[in-house]
Amino acid sequence: MADFSTRLAKLKDRRQGTQLHAALESANLNFRSYDNAMGLIVDTRPKEFYETLPENEKVRYVIGAMAQVDKKSTQISIDEGNRVADNLISTLGSNYDIHCYKKMQGSVALDIHIKHHSDVDMLIVIKNSVIVEKPALQHCNYEPCSDPRTMKDILKDLRSTSEEILPKSFPAVNVKKEGDKSIALEGGGLLRKVDIVPSCWYDSILYQIDNNKNEHERGVKIYHKGDHALIKNFPFKHIKLVNDKDEKYSGNLKCVVRFLKNIIADIDDDERQETAKKLSSYDLAAIGYHMNEELNIGYYRIGLEKDYARLKLVNRTKKFLERLRDNAQYRNSLDVPDGTRKIFNNTEKNRALDILIDEIGSIEFEIFHFLMKHFRSVN
Repeated sequence: MADFSTRLAKLKDRRQGTQLHAALESANLNFRSYDNAMGLIVDTRPKEFYETLPENEKVRYVIGAMAQVDKKSTQISIDEGNRVADNLISTLGSNYDIHCYKKMQGSVALDIHIKHHSDVDMLIVIKNSVIVEKPALQHCNYEPCSDPRTMKDILKDLRSTSEEILPKSFPAVNVKKEGDKSIALEGGGLLRKVDIVPSCWYDSILYQIDNNKNEHERGVKIYHKGDHALIKNFPFKHIKLVNDKDEKYSGNLKCVVRFLKNIIADIDDDERQETAKKLSSYDLAAIGYHMNEELNIGYYRIGLEKDYARLKLVNRTKKFLERLRDNAQYRNSLDVPDGTRKIFNNTEKNRALDILIDEIGSIEFEIFHFLMKHFRSVN
């Protein structure tokens, strides 16, 4: 049985930083040791709404696990991502005549992150060179690229030049160059971990025929350092589709995704947690996306405040996951929102699904009991 006192403590640490970090950040203190610091500080973190509820720990945990991370913290993540990207793009242009755009992707861009100190994914997109899906439409009038190199070689150069620039621009920061898809920057003066992802535009047929040139139909190809290859992706289509469906269902889609991510983060068995992590944040967003009308919980029809009403999503989510588990044909038919692959594209994700169902089941009864008690009190 899960210890929900511990889960609530871990949830608070994720959402607001640890007690020590919050004190150091707010007071700008510089203690020499953790033990000394802990003896001198008090918890400066504000109480969030879910912490003040006069309910049991499981109810408070679920409501907190579905909630957005503080907007100020999220804005710091966005600002740090932009700061690193702007610095890199400026140096690439002025010193190397390599001109790029910046675009944000990932959980922070979608507001489905669950951490105070969330990683920020920044696409660095090469200008003046684009890959066009064939057959290219004549009316688009693409001009021949002036750079005779292949796009793989252009992006390899962008990657290696970025690896040269970033340690010089951020000398106190730990710059990790080993990642195949990104350069990771962490520590030093950075308030958030930032991943720099070299890439180029990929103009799909749908983008070419779109008179409005909506960016969500425009893909990117990301450079894979280890394989010297390009990986196609449609991050802006994913963002738009998830945002649109979340708006349709009053924010409940993102609540489900945050809930699932927090459930995985709080699994106390390391082996089970590693297996559950085979379902990525991207996969979890796709699973929630396909819940469709199961996300419609009708706040006012059931006479509950919005945050309490969302407790119904626990049962709805578990039932949907059970449907995926029990119906292999349906499970294997589901695509990620942008249609680039199947959600369940390996057997490890099936085992992750089993663990998620089991974890949610450990709190479902308590939530059901709370809702039934409420219904009895208002009828």
